[in-house]
Amino acid sequence: MKIQSMGNLFRLFVVLMLLLFPAAGGAVRIKYSINELWRFSRQDAPQASSSGFSDASWEMVHLPHTWNCSDTMDDEQGYYRGAAWYRRSIHIPHNYHNKQITILFEGANQEVELFVNGNSAGTHAGGYTRFSFDITALLKPGADNQLAVKVNNRHNPDIPPLSADFTFFGGIYRDVYLVVSSQQHISTTHYASDGVYVRTPEVSESLAKLSIETMLSNASSVKKQVIVEHLLMDADQIVVGTVSKKYKLGEKTVNIPVSQYLELKQPSLWSPESPYLYSVCTRVYDEKKKQVLDEVYQTIGFRWYEFTTEKGFVMNGKPYKLIGTNRHQCYDRIGNALPDEIHVKDVLLLKQMGGNFLRVSHYPQDPVVMEMCDKLGIITSVEIPIVNEITMSEGFTSTSLEMTREMIFQDFNRPSVVIWAYMNEVLLYPPFKNNPQKHDDYLKAVGLLAQQIENQIRKDDPSRYTMIPFHANIDLYDQTGLTHIPKILGWNLYQGWYGSTFDRFGSFLDSASERLKGIPFIITEYGADVDPRLHSFNPLRMDYTQEWANLYHEEYIRAIMARTFVVGATIWNLNDFHSEERGNAVPHINSKGIVTTTRQLKDTYLHYQALLLQSPVVNIGGRNWTIRGGNADSNSTCMQPVKVYSNLPEVEFFINGTSLGRKTTVEAIAEFTIPFINGMNVLEAVGHTNGREIRDLIKVDFKMIPVPLKCKKQDFTSINVMLGSKRYFEDKEMDVIWLPEQEYTHGNWGYTGGSAYVKPTRFGQQPASDVNVAGTDRDPVFQTMRRGIESFRLDVPDGEYTVSLYFAEIISVSPKVLVYNLGDDPLAEEKNERVFDVYINEQQVIHELNIAKEAGDHRAIIRKFIVQAKDGTGINIRFDALKGEAVLNALRVYHNN
Repeated sequence: MKIQSMGNLFRLFVVLMLLLFPAAGGAVRIKYSINELWRFSRQDAPQASSSGFSDASWEMVHLPHTWNCSDTMDDEQGYYRGAAWYRRSIHIPHNYHNKQITILFEGANQEVELFVNGNSAGTHAGGYTRFSFDITALLKPGADNQLAVKVNNRHNPDIPPLSADFTFFGGIYRDVYLVVSSQQHISTTHYASDGVYVRTPEVSESLAKLSIETMLSNASSVKKQVIVEHLLMDADQIVVGTVSKKYKLGEKTVNIPVSQYLELKQPSLWSPESPYLYSVCTRVYDEKKKQVLDEVYQTIGFRWYEFTTEKGFVMNGKPYKLIGTNRHQCYDRIGNALPDEIHVKDVLLLKQMGGNFLRVSHYPQDPVVMEMCDKLGIITSVEIPIVNEITMSEGFTSTSLEMTREMIFQDFNRPSVVIWAYMNEVLLYPPFKNNPQKHDDYLKAVGLLAQQIENQIRKDDPSRYTMIPFHANIDLYDQTGLTHIPKILGWNLYQGWYGSTFDRFGSFLDSASERLKGIPFIITEYGADVDPRLHSFNPLRMDYTQEWANLYHEEYIRAIMARTFVVGATIWNLNDFHSEERGNAVPHINSKGIVTTTRQLKDTYLHYQALLLQSPVVNIGGRNWTIRGGNADSNSTCMQPVKVYSNLPEVEFFINGTSLGRKTTVEAIAEFTIPFINGMNVLEAVGHTNGREIRDLIKVDFKMIPVPLKCKKQDFTSINVMLGSKRYFEDKEMDVIWLPEQEYTHGNWGYTGGSAYVKPTRFGQQPASDVNVAGTDRDPVFQTMRRGIESFRLDVPDGEYTVSLYFAEIISVSPKVLVYNLGDDPLAEEKNERVFDVYINEQQVIHELNIAKEAGDHRAIIRKFIVQAKDGTGINIRFDALKGEAVLNALRVYHNN
């Protein structure tokens, strides 16, 4: 039908229509959460489905909830993957006897069966999409009704993901709702969507055409003549278009599509800088009674876009470089059971950084995430969780295709969504390498499944683009045919982290582009792990320091921005996230996020903010490194570098009120060398723009080590040293800074003899172990060591000291190989028995220490001693090897008096 004008006549028409249907407010659907007062048991209890089962002894929980908050972060390998039960009672009012009642789960991982009053209401496979069950026939109006939900996060070969670099938290970890509607209603069970799909086949600055499909259901045994009406409303909720259609709805019908069309002249367009949103109110009327039977609202936006290698990404005729992040749905101490507020905060973090792109990976996420992307103008790619591998079975194919349709229809109307994706790094480690025929069959199966998914997406939503994210093995993906199935290719690239060097990143992109001409690329993953407690002025690959990650990202973003065929890039990852199998500096965490699990900003976030944000930015780097330390120089200061991230042309830096001068920013960075003094230091950076000052200020507590140590007795208080390490480790909780080792010189402190431990890997070596060291939360203190150490001397003043020696056996004879290391696997190391004595000032304090025998591998030992330094001899810790080598991981010396 032709769109109505916005004149007074049309406004009057709308008011009259509303007056004709005064029952609308009481008849439309009701949707409310049932998140509270669930009884929970983390075990399989087959009788729990019965309505008479007693759950009085079970734990009381509220949703969102996961049962893996603790066991995914402890020192024990593995976490509970199995069945668990949730139960609660709900009261259904008597006046709901002629209503249709649906229960909607926004997410439960990963197999679910619902029982209502002891009867099975349905099952669902897949942990990341919404699902719903019509439970009307199983309910008793006017009474309490028992819900029992069996949830299982076990490995199931027919349900993706089969394996992945993230934790498969079990539980009902998103909201659960009851939806109460009339018997004639807009479908609540069509892939758990809202049942209304708005297509915009033609959009320009002058005209937008809408095609609206409504899925109708009639649960009664009586045919019903209905009117389906759509009201198109602008951002101020003013009706700017309407269309209606009569339809005869048959009895006992489900998901019947009804199509209608609208046009809007001179639409306000949706874009990253101006995310203008319209809404469509869809109403179903009883034609005879002139009564509203059901009503839903959909938010939509008008835009057109394309991806090309020549122009990159263009929306509404304007080119954009898509720069943003990936995002995992987890948070410190609560796993994936996030409240809405954290979902909102994460998208705001991306927007405040200046990002315009979110890869919703590796699975569809909470509806609030998508809602925020619509509101904030964040362009998105959403994907189903086929990660690393597939199963060659009908069940896996069926589940994957069902997930695909759930993903599409649940976020169909989102203006932010421009890409549907699938099969992340699916050929990372294909099986059957020793059986050529099976290997070939597997590759063919992967190609066939990819084509089936692609065909399904093109059928359900031909307007959006498709993408498969690959790792760097271009030959294998090309051989399988995957490089020519989707419209866009994603690349997960980590040159300079898992192996190789930074410059190999750009050369790979250029050669891949030459080989795959005309196909746009998105760098779907790139990143380096950062433990924000670790720092180095001599950073190395895989040392987990902030400084190595800074170098990594500076190189990568430079290469990305220089290539038009790279239409976009998403950092891996917005936030640090749970990955139970990992060791790393923070065990069980993938720390490639640009913010931590608690959303503490890292330097990488600050740099991207300065590069991307349009409003003025001045951020002092290392802003969370507030406890520093080092040796004093002849001026009783310690010179250390500090970066400032700014999009202003120059920055002036002040230390304790004294200016260090101005420096020009280069690629949004200005670097200063700061003369820290002992105690509190005030650091301030100042930029100027349009006649105003932009300032940033932080305070740093600097713990100076006097040199020589005997300058004044009261000057030396404590020292903490990590042996075999070039890293600093900040321990805020203990108000301590751990220093990198140094060789002993007279009047100072340091080691004599031995060599720093390095971990051998397939592509080189790592400067520290990445094993999970049991018995400590300060793993980096124990993950380096000096092998064959002869002594450690400190020329401290006379007095009483506490000396703590830190030991751990970190060599791995049979190292754990993780698929996520992209081939940079740890190599087996030879570990000979080591037995040694330790002397302090020639008094034996440890006799025949055998770390492996006493504590086993990868477990922390701390030995503490009270020591007297006398006659100006300081403290001399000597190691006498009886078998193999003596080792020391770290030491702490504290001046008692």
